Amino acid sequence: MHKRKVVWQTLLLLLLATVAHAKITFSSERNGVEGVYVMDDDGSNQTLLTDELDPFPTSWSPDGKQILFKKRMHQHSEWVLFLMNADGTNIRQLTENDGSFIGKCSFSPDGKFIVYGGFDEIDGKPKSAVRVLNIETGKIKVISDRLVTFCDWSPDGKHIIFAEPLRPGRSSTIWIMDADGHNPRELIPNPGRQADNFTIYRERPRWSPDGQKIVWTEIEQKWEVVPNISNALFIKAFRYMIYDLKSRNIRQLKVPKDYDSYGIDWLDDGDSVVFTARAGFPLNKPIHGVQEKLPCYIYKYHIRTGNITQLTNDPGWDQTIDWISDDVLSVSPIGKKKVTWGTVRQQGSE
Repeated sequence: MHKRKVVWQTLLLLLLATVAHAKITFSSERNGVEGVYVMDDDGSNQTLLTDELDPFPTSWSPDGKQILFKKRMHQHSEWVLFLMNADGTNIRQLTENDGSFIGKCSFSPDGKFIVYGGFDEIDGKPKSAVRVLNIETGKIKVISDRLVTFCDWSPDGKHIIFAEPLRPGRSSTIWIMDADGHNPRELIPNPGRQADNFTIYRERPRWSPDGQKIVWTEIEQKWEVVPNISNALFIKAFRYMIYDLKSRNIRQLKVPKDYDSYGIDWLDDGDSVVFTARAGFPLNKPIHGVQEKLPCYIYKYHIRTGNITQLTNDPGWDQTIDWISDDVLSVSPIGKKKVTWGTVRQQGSE
């Protein structure tokens, strides 16, 4: 009877191993080296995929077989887009090293196109543009001349949301436009100018898996003149927000206001969010290098309960982050075998 139980346990482990494990990709600076990593939803199995020239991941492909990232061709160049397999192999270059600045990118739902914002230097002046890259042909089409810092393509492929940078005397907010760049309009109501030199900076908008909600982060900040510093920036609070497109309700998550975020995405098919943050950021003080000493970890926030779980604890700097459901993530047979027999061996030794 005992042998039969062991056999069934082994078969169960083999079955569970067919489920994808590494579902979060993120960038991290560890031991002074910047790299692209993957890990499971609970923070386990953190694996370095590549550390060539300070890469930053931007997005999983919709089928989970590839990861889009950007890196510098040399130390002082601007970013260039690259694509690699989910295991870190077959790295290939998508854009030219032409000096263009590239912001946050996003795949179209069919995986054939990539949208990204950025700007070029023309006659010494920045010219902004939102571009769509055809992965198969390499052709790039400008769909808007707006200055955009973050882009995310809707799950139905019909719309693109984006964040605008701060402008003097005006808070920034989240916009939406048709997938062809037409009909841009402000999606989240602009909070307006609260007081002199006081602004709210909204950034990193992400569609929920069902396309019904949007999550983003925002910074409440103020510029003030202080002794020995001509114009100092004070951070009042960091916020994590969700907008329901149907009801138009805005909800603030119960994340401490001193959690400075560097990346955010949905998790658990919309039941949670995952984000990177530096906890304990010094609020209401001039930003003057103190915050640079804080480590940046990855956290999971369960929306219904408000529970926060820390997923990483490396004293480095975990930054950009992207999650994909295990319904689509591909896992190689070799990877399955390693996970399965490693688990069986560990259980047998207990």
